[in-house]
Amino acid sequence: MNTFYFNTGVNPSNVINFPYEYHRKIGNVIRGTLLIPMECDAPSNATFMFGCDNPNLDESKAENVLVTPILNSNLSSKYGYFRLNPTTEM
Repeated sequence: MNTFYFNTGVNPSNVINFPYEYHRKIGNVIRGTLLIPMECDAPSNATFMFGCDNPNLDESKAENVLVTPILNSNLSSKYGYFRLNPTTEM
């Protein structure tokens, strides 16, 4: 199990009255942009592509794509789609 971060693209400095304390309290991270942590059973060098509630999209059939449940996260998606590095060992 590894921790990955979904980059929301939201820069808190561009948002009036951004709720910093709320996001810290629920476990989100701010590193320039708002990041939502998630735990997934994917190799640490895998690249998060997107989240979705459907684990059977066409992308899931690609040999270099891993679909795994998203755990311990505020992200609303149930599954994470990850691109595996060609040198990744499962």
